[in-house]
Amino acid sequence: MATLYGPSARLIWSLASSGIGTTITGAGNSGPWSNTGVTLSAQTAIDLRDAVDVALMVTVGAITGSPSLTVLLNVFDDQGNPYAAPGITTAAITAAGNALVSGGLHGHTGTQLVLPAWGQVAWTQTGSGSVTGTEIALYAR
Repeated sequence: MATLYGPSARLIWSLASSGIGTTITGAGNSGPWSNTGVTLSAQTAIDLRDAVDVALMVTVGAITGSPSLTVLLNVFDDQGNPYAAPGITTAAITAAGNALVSGGLHGHTGTQLVLPAWGQVAWTQTGSGSVTGTEIALYAR
């Protein structure tokens, strides 16, 4: 009998379950950093304390107009300053489809990152129009 490697991957944040909505027409994020404790909701900083690696998955159902969507993982220092996590940024999404980026301790050459305690999924949209049927999911292990 084979021994399974642990820990298992788990969903730690999802746009669909956040209450934010699935139509994007501008910039946004999963929520701000706070030093008021560890009480979390779907729209606060993302708890990365048990994460070694992350996978950021983005699905776009349709594009109206000519927008360009970019999604990334920010990480926070102990004072709440955000930093773009190296390598965990999608290329510009300009058509329906999906994108996947990953990183962390076992990241690609030159982009390994020891994840801090808290993070934030953020997105920017340039151009006119909207991105609909959007799902952003952040998995960790």
